[in-house]
Amino acid sequence: MREKKKYDKSMDEMPEAGESSSMMMMEEQDFEMDCGRMDLGEMIARRAYEIYEERGRCDGEDMNDWLRAEAEVRSAIMAGMRHSMASRASA
Repeated sequence: MREKKKYDKSMDEMPEAGESSSMMMMEEQDFEMDCGRMDLGEMIARRAYEIYEERGRCDGEDMNDWLRAEAEVRSAIMAGMRHSMASRASA
């Protein structure tokens, strides 16, 4: 029996495979807009689902997908914050 993953969302909410880009590849402006609209958990869930799709939708690695997504999202947020602070300091 398969266990439903906590971060699964309906297919209407998830981007189609091939349409989405990695969180690390988002343009800064798009990333800042997404940060304003989504909470951290939602951002991690979306990235974890992208990772799952990139792996060919093979079950059994949900925890690894989540942990990788969490690390990527937190890293991207910190990079965005550092960039924002540097921009303000130079202005």
